[in-house]
Amino acid sequence: MKLNRSYTSLHTVQTDGSVSFACSTDQAEWPWLALPPQHPIVIQTQNFWTSVGATRALAEHEDDKWSALTWTDWTLGDHSAGQATRGHFSRTGGGDELSFTIKLFDEQNRLIAAINGKGVVFRTRNFEKWREGSKTSAKKKTSDEGAFQYAERDLLGLSKQEQPLIASLVETNGILSSSALITKANGLMPGHPYFSGSGDHVNAPHLAELGRQTVNLLCEGETIQITNGEMDMHRYIELGTPIAIVAGQVDGNAVTLRVSQLNRSCATLRMKWIAS
Repeated sequence: MKLNRSYTSLHTVQTDGSVSFACSTDQAEWPWLALPPQHPIVIQTQNFWTSVGATRALAEHEDDKWSALTWTDWTLGDHSAGQATRGHFSRTGGGDELSFTIKLFDEQNRLIAAINGKGVVFRTRNFEKWREGSKTSAKKKTSDEGAFQYAERDLLGLSKQEQPLIASLVETNGILSSSALITKANGLMPGHPYFSGSGDHVNAPHLAELGRQTVNLLCEGETIQITNGEMDMHRYIELGTPIAIVAGQVDGNAVTLRVSQLNRSCATLRMKWIAS
């Protein structure tokens, strides 16, 4: 996927093969910077753009190949840290394993978050052709966003411009579940001011926000902050087609969420939080 801009600059490749870089603070160019730096949307968007910048600096990025993030986790550092001004990227696996660690710091050198990730590059597969079947099947089950009943905004921890993505929780035989609908209208700019992406599928920032909104519902609208998240993503999730979310038992301030679409398991999210 070809990209014509860069969130990072001043890349320096270290002797150990890691990369240090500066982060843009231009909110006009990167509207998601209006959110708190600890917000899952910000962290997962930075995960993508800092990885792209670092792999370009290492001459490893291939604009003509599609890649996919298959697993990621993140842990907050200093909860009072400000906007990222610099970061550090390091490989944790060789070859095509594409495993990495990213650390982001503010101008006072406070750690905002440590992010780990694993991914895959589609080197020999015609990505668009391969995706045709899944997208065609999903289109048969598309849902009208206007008819979808999203949960009340004040229960989802939304800022003024953010959009609701999920419905209210339903309890069935002691199990809490919800459904979500992410469309090109509410899941991409300009309809959503903070989401970006290819528009081909639901991406990691979308999933992280699904997790955050679900936790807010579990906490009945209490103001919370996600301190640690893990996302294991094993199937693409399509835009415009309902998504099922099943919550496991809340263990203290942690929960596991099972995400599926069209009765197929797509991802497992694990979220930890604190009241804020």
